[in-house]
Amino acid sequence: MFVCNLKINKKKFVFLFTSLILVLAILLMFLAFNKIFINTPQDAIAESNIYNINSDNYTNFLKDCHENIDKYVGTTIQITGYVYRMPDFTDTQFVIARTMLINSNNKAVVVGLLAESDKIKSFNNSTWVTCTGTIKKGNYNGDMPLLEVLSIQNSDIPEDEFVYSPNNTINNAL
Repeated sequence: MFVCNLKINKKKFVFLFTSLILVLAILLMFLAFNKIFINTPQDAIAESNIYNINSDNYTNFLKDCHENIDKYVGTTIQITGYVYRMPDFTDTQFVIARTMLINSNNKAVVVGLLAESDKIKSFNNSTWVTCTGTIKKGNYNGDMPLLEVLSIQNSDIPEDEFVYSPNNTINNAL
């Protein structure tokens, strides 16, 4: 038979427990102070609220965004595609486009998001770019989503430059 005689010094235990609680309280106050009073760079705040539109969710996002514009107004996204212009666009308008394969015979159509930026003038058609911007309601032959570009930069062509028909899983897009 094993007998253990454990005697706890009540004063030392209370002192140790109180000290531990005090250290945790000071640590939490320090973290809260940093969060509230230390300025976080604006870019760090913005990046946490940016939705990435990629090859996997591109067409699902476009479909839902066109069907439910009001749901997306004010949303900040990052999207990659190539510059595509229509003859009736202004100098600041372009489409952030991708080529969507629509059947097994490799028939394709250009799809994309209308965008606006003064900086687009320096980019040629078919140049791959990554844009970050905010969606607003625009008008091009009717109401449609319009990306108000905040930043634009050259981009590499994605590994799979094609996108595929929407599969009705928009809940996973954002």
